[in-house]
This record gives sequence, structure tokens and C-alpha cells, in this order.
Amino acid sequence: MLTIGALAATFVAGLASFVAPCTVPLLPAYLACVSGAGAADLADDRRRHSFRLRLLAGSLLYVAGFTVVFVILGLSAGSLAKVTAPQGASGRAVEIAGGVLVALFGLAICGVVRIGALERVRGLRLPDRLQRRGVAGAFLVGAVFGLGWTPCVGPYLAAALTLAALSAHALTGAVLLIAYSFGLGMPFVIVALLWASLPELPRRVARLARPLTLAGGIATVGLGVLVATGAYSHLTSYLAQLSTAH
Repeated sequence: MLTIGALAATFVAGLASFVAPCTVPLLPAYLACVSGAGAADLADDRRRHSFRLRLLAGSLLYVAGFTVVFVILGLSAGSLAKVTAPQGASGRAVEIAGGVLVALFGLAICGVVRIGALERVRGLRLPDRLQRRGVAGAFLVGAVFGLGWTPCVGPYLAAALTLAALSAHALTGAVLLIAYSFGLGMPFVIVALLWASLPELPRRVARLARPLTLAGGIATVGLGVLVATGAYSHLTSYLAQLSTAH
């Protein structure tokens, strides 16, 4: 069942993915790639404001690219969980297993444990000719990012996909990953709009990356504990009742 709590959790996971230490330093390169505006262009006060529309268009297409990939993953997670769940399987057993996984991902975000599969960047790279196309290639750049996410994003995305799998419904899984993509994409678009006026913004955001990542990891561990203990189901049911109350 789709609940406000689940949507909020996946949206926050997306926000946390944006400020991950290995995502923020790449912002200038991503923005330059999807807009065709380089550091030299933005250093020129007379020219940088003319790139604002290109930055907006490129960032929106970039976000659309990885959103499509993540939604497909959400559909798959919800569908596979429903198909592969053993007949007569206890819902509590599935919740406990999912909660333990989410907590493990949170510990990985904090650096307490290492999960090799989530710490490797996939070797996907667009041809240089396409990268130089700027806005025209922004959608594909976003799709490649979605397919080969950076190490810090991996645990957050895995936690979001676990929540999608716990829903055991394809459409719910897709909606949850839309919320995740919105959480990741919204600040990216905002930074793209501000970058023309504040070229130092990515560097300023990078200063907050480590403490915010630690807070995100702790929150993810807490979410896992809530899911494993059953408190998450009670909380989401309560929120659902509030949202439908007249």
C-alpha cells in the first residue's frame, strides 16, 4: 500500500543522495556536461547569465533521464517481490528482512560496514562526442548516471528499492522511485539555476556533505529499525488515517 510515510522516506533518501560526499564534487562537471557551459563561460559576468536557460533545460532533461531508469527499477522491485515471495510467507518475516537490509545500508552510509557491490561505480560512459552536445545529450547523461550510480548514492537507492520491494506492488514501487528521483533531482535543478549567479555554490554545498551524510546514514538505520520492529507499518497506517480523515 502506498503511504505518506513511504513517500516521505524515499523522498528524503533522494535528498540525502544529492548531498553525498562523492556526488557534490561532481556537480560542476555534470552541470557543464548537460548545459555546454564551462567554468570559463561562468567566470565571465557578461556571459554567464545567458546560460541560465540552458542550465535549466539541461538539468531538467538530466533529471528526467535518471528518473526513467529509477522508475523502471522501482517497477521491477515491486513486481519481483510479489512474484518471488514464497507462498504463505509471513508478512512480518518479510518486513524484518527488509528492515535489516535498510539498517545495513544505513550503516554502510555511515562507513561502519562496507558493501562492495554498492561501492563500485559501474563502468558506463558516454562517448565524448555525445558529452559535448550539452543540452541535446542531457537526457542520456542522466540515464547513464541512473544505470551507473556513484558509490555514495548506492546505499540510499538500495534502501529506496527495498521499500519498493516491501510494497510488493509494481505501481507502488514506481511511485516510490518517482519520489526518490524528485528528492535527488529537485536540488540539482535548483543548483543549476543558481550556478550562473553563484559559481562557488557547489563548493559551499560540499562543506555540508559529510555531516549531512552521517545524519542521513543514522536516519536510514532508524528507518530500518522501524521497519524490522513493525513500528513503520503502524506509523504509516496512522499517517494514512490522518490523511483520509474528514
